[in-house]
Amino acid sequence: MLQVAKTFFTELQAIFRHRLAIGASLLAASQYGTAALNIVANVLMARLLGPTDYGLVALTIAYPTLLWSFVGVKSVSVTTRYVAAFRAKREHEKLKAVVKLGYGLDIFVSLLALISVALTSWWVSQNFYRQPHLAWLMVVYAGSFPFFALTGTSWAVLSSWERFQWLAVLEVLHPFIKLCLVVGFLLLGFGIAGAVIAMSLAQVSIGLIMMVAATNLLRCEGIGTWWKVSLRSVAPLKQELMGFFGWNYLLVTLSGLTAQIPIMLLGHLRGPEEAGFYRIAVSIGTVGSYLETSLGRVTYPILSARWTSEERENIINALKRWTLKVGLPISVTLIFTTLFFPWLLPLLYGHDYHPAVLGAQIIMLGVAVSALFFWLNSFYYASGRINLWVSSYALYIMLVIGLGWFAIKQWGFLGLACLVAIGKVLFTILMFMLLPRSEVKLK
Repeated sequence: MLQVAKTFFTELQAIFRHRLAIGASLLAASQYGTAALNIVANVLMARLLGPTDYGLVALTIAYPTLLWSFVGVKSVSVTTRYVAAFRAKREHEKLKAVVKLGYGLDIFVSLLALISVALTSWWVSQNFYRQPHLAWLMVVYAGSFPFFALTGTSWAVLSSWERFQWLAVLEVLHPFIKLCLVVGFLLLGFGIAGAVIAMSLAQVSIGLIMMVAATNLLRCEGIGTWWKVSLRSVAPLKQELMGFFGWNYLLVTLSGLTAQIPIMLLGHLRGPEEAGFYRIAVSIGTVGSYLETSLGRVTYPILSARWTSEERENIINALKRWTLKVGLPISVTLIFTTLFFPWLLPLLYGHDYHPAVLGAQIIMLGVAVSALFFWLNSFYYASGRINLWVSSYALYIMLVIGLGWFAIKQWGFLGLACLVAIGKVLFTILMFMLLPRSEVKLK
């Protein structure tokens, strides 16, 4: 018995000392820290401004963010694959060209968003919001987009060199800067304008800081300056890159629909109370998925480098090992946490939110199954099968949205929670079953 216990703890120590666990733990901790700082910032902003002015701040940033979400290509998922691959093959000219392309594309689409906001904000603020004085603040907030867009490719560079300590610090730094600036501007009496300008400056700051960090890393590693390189070296990859960016844009847009449309349907069919219950359940599920997301960010550059180097046997062994030694314990832990929801949720939100408990437990079960195979998304991106991933995800979206109306009318928010969880489980199982059809045969 003693020998079994010693073996167990030895295995446990090996898992936590692995670079995968260390990197994922750092990123997960930073996400939880970011969430906590954002909550503090929002609470203080709400208290210092009052309900009306706080609502006006929310309206001010909502329209520019909406426009940016539709024009943005979200390049980080694409550039990470190629930066990691070219680093593994020591093709430095191509690596710098991809970095330049990523920065350039992100800046270009963010400038499109800024111009769109500048041209239309007056109409939205005057005719839709009936608050014409918000127009210039919308433009000010959108003015931070070209700088904030620098974070995507910077993340790709830093994660490809596995600088997860830096990324963890930078991820927490953004909400910390925002908290300090927002509280400072509000205490100085600048009101709504001060809050919006503070959030804009925070986005400008983190964008520039991350770009400097990534650029300095490339210089220190002997890669050189990315802005001087010609894009001709990646010209043969033009069609492949366009396909990746297109599929990735579609995926992110579909994810946005999944987040918003179910809540809108609940509000329309069952009222705001059940929509609130669902939002709480989803937010708890999001917190539960932080570790899965962090693990995916860590494994993505590793898989991209190994796939490019054609280390297929190593990939097979890694996926099996990650599933059993990392995914399974996380999945079991997430399921175990649902036992505390009946006590924890009323404590945090109040007794009136007790009906949200069962829905949150159901959502978390779907998250737990997804966490078991946390590497799935990274594998499909790294192996170049983004089209298969997005096509299957689109079927999942159609299931949720198509059957959502019926589920909500029959069973309300709990019906929708079951539908979302079942859909997530089926999607995860489907993508795992499709793996043997790829070049990697999981036997």
